[in-house]
Amino acid sequence: LLDFATAATELDDAAITIAREALAKCAGVATTIDAAAVIANFEMMTRLADSTGARMPEEVVAQRLGAATALGVDQVVSRR
Repeated sequence: LLDFATAATELDDAAITIAREALAKCAGVATTIDAAAVIANFEMMTRLADSTGARMPEEVVAQRLGAATALGVDQVVSRR
């Protein structure tokens, strides 16, 4: 599942094909479809929020940054 989600963000057709097939074999087609739908929904919601100029309140950003730092995800480079 992690490989599939990662491949979906990397714009690599070969990697996503391999990850999708592996996930379908391991977890089933229905789970793979659900995972793809979740990925697509997050992408759509991010684009929608960006297009409206929506911004999170500063205190929410600070709280989430604290959690991201604790998990180490603040070191991940955005693909944007």
